[in-house]
Amino acid sequence: MNMIKIAAVVLATVLLSACASHTMAYHPDYVPDRAGVSGGRISGRVLVYTTRSDDARVDTSGADTGGIVLTTPIGAMTREIALKAFSQIATDGAVASNDLTDAGRYSVIVRPESLAYKHGLDVSGLGFAFATDVQCQMRISILDPSGRTLFERVYDSGVVSGKTQVGIATGVFDKTNKLAHETIYDLMRRAADDVLVIGLAPQRQVAAH
Repeated sequence: MNMIKIAAVVLATVLLSACASHTMAYHPDYVPDRAGVSGGRISGRVLVYTTRSDDARVDTSGADTGGIVLTTPIGAMTREIALKAFSQIATDGAVASNDLTDAGRYSVIVRPESLAYKHGLDVSGLGFAFATDVQCQMRISILDPSGRTLFERVYDSGVVSGKTQVGIATGVFDKTNKLAHETIYDLMRRAADDVLVIGLAPQRQVAAH
């Protein structure tokens, strides 16, 4: 490691040592708003089904570099982001529940499960430039009213990098959180597209814009 890189890491460690841990939270405003899809929409209402243990899942880990520990409510974020994503493409919206008792009322039952989540921090420029990244892996299943799996696929975001930020760590946590929301959302929209393509959902065609 060259001297500039060493200086960057040392300085970043000093600057971040006072705030080396942080608890993140779900923020609705961080979820993109993309209404509908050009190829069609799901007719009816979608049920986003999760278990209580799914919802309670929390990830507490350090960044790949930088040693910043973030506590992320990945279970709750997964549920809420799935709810918003599928609400945008279903004609009657979506609801979330831990109960399948009335599952027959819904046109599609989606179960999202977080399999893996990690975040990273790249430090450069003598510790005054930061870029965050996240990687999410989700298993998303489509169920019938009895809970039987009709379709299941694992979606992996790969490493998604945010924009480089210049400054003394200002907003690093918030930028990581926002990037996590956007990345999870993209996985949900990929799953929604698959549901439409393979014909597991009643579909209403809409004109492309």
